[in-house]
Amino acid sequence: MKKSVLWGMLALLLCLAGCASAGHTETSSPGSVSLPLQESSLPYEETTLPEPSAEESSAPGEISLPEEEISLPEEEISLPVEEPAGLPEALTTLFPVPEWEGDITAFGEFVEQQAGKTATDAMAEAMLAQDYSNDAWREFTGNSLHVWRALYKKEHETSPFVRLLSMGEAGKDKTTVMTFGGDICFAENYEVMGYMLRKGYDLEDCIAPEWFREMQNADIAVLNNEFSISSRGKPMKGKAFTFRADPRHTALYHRLGVDLVTLANNHVFDYGEDAFHDTLDTLREYGVDYAGAGRNAEEAQSPMYYLVDGRKIAFISATRAEKYILTPEATEDAPGVFRCYDTARLLEVIAKAKEESDYVILLVHWGREGSNELETVQKETAPLYLAAGVDLIVGAHAHRLQGIEFIDGKAVFYNLGNFWFDNFNIETGLMRFELAADGKETFYFLPAKQTGCKTSYEVGTTKGRTILDHVESYSKGISIRDDGLIVRE
Repeated sequence: MKKSVLWGMLALLLCLAGCASAGHTETSSPGSVSLPLQESSLPYEETTLPEPSAEESSAPGEISLPEEEISLPEEEISLPVEEPAGLPEALTTLFPVPEWEGDITAFGEFVEQQAGKTATDAMAEAMLAQDYSNDAWREFTGNSLHVWRALYKKEHETSPFVRLLSMGEAGKDKTTVMTFGGDICFAENYEVMGYMLRKGYDLEDCIAPEWFREMQNADIAVLNNEFSISSRGKPMKGKAFTFRADPRHTALYHRLGVDLVTLANNHVFDYGEDAFHDTLDTLREYGVDYAGAGRNAEEAQSPMYYLVDGRKIAFISATRAEKYILTPEATEDAPGVFRCYDTARLLEVIAKAKEESDYVILLVHWGREGSNELETVQKETAPLYLAAGVDLIVGAHAHRLQGIEFIDGKAVFYNLGNFWFDNFNIETGLMRFELAADGKETFYFLPAKQTGCKTSYEVGTTKGRTILDHVESYSKGISIRDDGLIVRE
């Protein structure tokens, strides 16, 4: 064998030996390698490979750790925690296109600031985890979405037709109390005010003190203002009865505890346009709210809204009372009342009010004067108003009590008659409505008698029971307890 071949084989073996030493777990070395020589080979010299070091002989699976302990840092390593979505983020998620004016995020931040982050974070979590419901607003913050929107847009500061009475509180079971009466008249040229002036101008000589307490204790008390308030103007031609009161008598509403008067009737324009404007100005001056009339159609048709106990409640006033129509209807640029002989516009106003509030009450001037019986138009239009979004109907104008009925679960008081209006001997009364925090409705009819220019209090009396029996006789599906509680049958 040639020398070059032998040296090549030796180099290959050395390479293989080194690879085995590095890549296997054996600890023994290959020792000396002897190559057989032929007789004609070169003289043989023994070649010994070097012993592997300790480092090379250790198995790769054995890992030596340093003897000294490795101390970890004492402070905990905090991983970032995802914050729950707040109300602004939840609103942006639920309503990518805002449903009201202004920035939706700014609105959420406003509610968060007013109601507290704890409440609004809990509401946001519930809103995102479940199907969205408007009930969440009152449940977690005590106030409805309509109330928060009104406050955010400062409607109670910028509009005379939005009044803030009280805020709601989550978990508070507050019942809102409202009272409703029929017609009242402060005109000196008519019976009841003439009587009071002769008696020394003491209203308690004319109206029983129990009625003062009922209205003063209510959150909202309502009567029908059946006269103009002014020292100007002339009686409207063609009218048999026209009523005008000295502006100073408006203070009597404060004595009674009245918050809101309805003006959509057939006597508010009795002394012409100047006296009509004085009526609106005087009511504003005395802080008495009104609905149903205005300097133009927009004002006349505007509901009066109250923010009370976490709800936004709308009061709409309209009239269809005159057989011969003399009281002007408000137009785009002329003053007057809100008429509803054609129901189309009233239905539009109702639908809009329903979109912007939690509860809608319609105060309608209708019915045949001097009669306990309903007109056909009352029976036909009441269901239309309720279907459009009205939650409660209260009527006036007939100067007599008319029936009570529940249509699709909603109450209709067709006519509350006179409250304090003339010297006739008639049955009358006051309706009290209690709206609980959970939405439960409770209605009372509290009986009274108007006799000789006085309105008496007849709750719990024999006369009162007789009045209640009469009301039951021309009502449908109800009975009335001695204390006035109306029970659905």
